[in-house]
Amino acid sequence: MTNRVSMLGITKHFDAVKALQGASLELHAGEIHTLAGENGSGKSTLLKILAGVIRPDDGKIAIDGSEVSFNGVRDAMSRGISMVSQELSLVPHLSIAENVFLGHNQTRGKLGIDWRDTEKRAVEVLKRLNLNVNPKEEVSSLPQHEQQLVEIARAMAADSNILLLDEPTSSLAPNEVEALFKVVRQLRDEGVAIVMISHRMSEMLDISDRFTVLRDSKFIDTSPRAGVTEDWLIERMVLNKPKKGIRLEKSTEKPELVLEVKAMTDRGGAFQDISFNLYKGEIVGLAGLAGAGRTELVEAIVGLHPRKSGDVVVAGQTIGHSTRATMNAGVALVPDDRREKSTIHDMSIRDNLLLAVHGRPQKQRSKKSEEKIVSDWVSKFKIKMSNPYAPISSLSGGNQQKVVIARCLETKPKVLILDEATRGIDLGAKAEIYQILRELAAEGLAILVVSSELSEIFEISDRVLVMHAGDLTADLDRSNIEESDVVSAATGAKK
Repeated sequence: MTNRVSMLGITKHFDAVKALQGASLELHAGEIHTLAGENGSGKSTLLKILAGVIRPDDGKIAIDGSEVSFNGVRDAMSRGISMVSQELSLVPHLSIAENVFLGHNQTRGKLGIDWRDTEKRAVEVLKRLNLNVNPKEEVSSLPQHEQQLVEIARAMAADSNILLLDEPTSSLAPNEVEALFKVVRQLRDEGVAIVMISHRMSEMLDISDRFTVLRDSKFIDTSPRAGVTEDWLIERMVLNKPKKGIRLEKSTEKPELVLEVKAMTDRGGAFQDISFNLYKGEIVGLAGLAGAGRTELVEAIVGLHPRKSGDVVVAGQTIGHSTRATMNAGVALVPDDRREKSTIHDMSIRDNLLLAVHGRPQKQRSKKSEEKIVSDWVSKFKIKMSNPYAPISSLSGGNQQKVVIARCLETKPKVLILDEATRGIDLGAKAEIYQILRELAAEGLAILVVSSELSEIFEISDRVLVMHAGDLTADLDRSNIEESDVVSAATGAKK
């Protein structure tokens, strides 16, 4: 096969984060090449570099044997490269034809754009993808998988012969995935070179001609499909050894059941029929890949995401669907997006922390008592700050997260849920938060930790729940599992 793309020694740092360290990729014409690896392994960064979205710090890129350097997306497109991300870049209120030719190749007449010819050409491109739609309709009227095809049609209209697909199936139903893959195979057979990222094991094995595996931002291995099995992938995606965290001694007494989730299904299709228990003094990790439904699940538990069916039982009492009912029952959530969901950046550290007491009677909220609350939590969590009246945005990410956790704990919860609580914070702050969680568990708090970092899950968990495509696929005791067990369950692999 013709070597269409060669990426060699690609390195990229984002401040102190090593996103890629000497990664490599070779892509042939007329192949579907899957880039495999855990969350954070550098897959999307590598594709964004090839697409001209970001520039590498070091390394070489060659297209059809000629070394290139891209200053932006247009540079990459001029060499026949287009990228379709899981977050669609279509303009919802524009027509299908306008989206297909947005920014390029629109036919112009004497009075501007020749819409009749543009729409005719859009139909020709869309038919190539077996998509028979009215090009005048708004693109937002199409179902999700057909919008994906419009994104690919845009790439084809730009004469792309290198197509990058970053988790194109993450929000698609099985029949929609099948329709998309039919088109992808057709493009492969026409000679288009295709790189795809997917976290679904069955999909990777079904559609791929060749695999490249990244782990911890580094190139690990590459192989044609004939040499690849589920075990081959998992062995290379993870360091296949158990990671032992330091946990305080647990009581040998029979644990007290604190939280029960019973047959819960949401209204949006993110997850279905989820049931699990959480016990006093236990830290349970909730693992899974992007799009598995973990955030929607924990938000449904606390009333932030609509439930279709199922119950939440706290300390033996079934609670309602509202956030107020959940909070009153003793369940607190540290959300997944610190900036957008957890802190008010224009407010001080003090006022952010005291949001927890706003619902209390005024007689319980003297200035003296509030100052003590702030002082106690700052001391307990060793929050580093100039003064409590400084804006919370002046704190590091780790210290901001400590404020959010402290605010949740001030509500005196029975259950603490943390969704990606250590995302974007440094290793020292992570270690401090891990220690805080261990101490809270030792005091009897039931803790559920959602994390995309397996090392974190293994560091602090007593038990590991795993989700895949909206299903709970495993409930594993931390004492006798390896990372490969979690990866298998998270990707839908059969053990």
